[in-house]
Amino acid sequence: MSQEPGARLAPPLGETIAPAARSKALLVAYGNLSRRDDGVAGHIVSRLRRRLGLNERELENDVRVSAAGEVITEDGPAGYPRMQMILLHQLAPELGETLASFDVVVFLDAHVQGATTPEGDLWEDVHLQRIDAGLQTSMVTHHLKPSAVLALCRTLYGSEPEAYVLSVLGYDFDFGDTLSDVTSRLADQAVERLDAVLRAALK
Repeated sequence: MSQEPGARLAPPLGETIAPAARSKALLVAYGNLSRRDDGVAGHIVSRLRRRLGLNERELENDVRVSAAGEVITEDGPAGYPRMQMILLHQLAPELGETLASFDVVVFLDAHVQGATTPEGDLWEDVHLQRIDAGLQTSMVTHHLKPSAVLALCRTLYGSEPEAYVLSVLGYDFDFGDTLSDVTSRLADQAVERLDAVLRAALK
């Protein structure tokens, strides 16, 4: 679960995100798959893969690294040129190196009731926003935020991809691998919003 202070709200569904010259996109889905709604990002990726006719479980094959440490990308499904996906339990500083090889990054996760924008507005149940690099102090890496990973990418590797957070409201964080009914329905909406972001950013 995350909340991004200083983030910019992305255009709502149906509006065009003005793309720069983009060629490679990375989906970073993170959360605890064993704590029900906390793992909603993994369910979103699985549903997107199902829609694209891909194997829902073989995420480890989507990002491959060469012996030289370069991320090897391949053409993705129609409408998603060179899109890659990874699934993580939590964000880690090492992810900054991976981001440096991509032009567009979408972080997928869950949030809790009461999350707000920097202006104090409540997050939408399916919340999409553009984010910038920005380091924030934290005592534990479990609380590392997407903006901090972007900052490490910029500082260490001189790259800052266009980045978004797509977050779904969770209701049940007890042990289990299924989503609550409400969050499951929201996950379907998130797939639609993700589809719009990718098609606008990669066209």
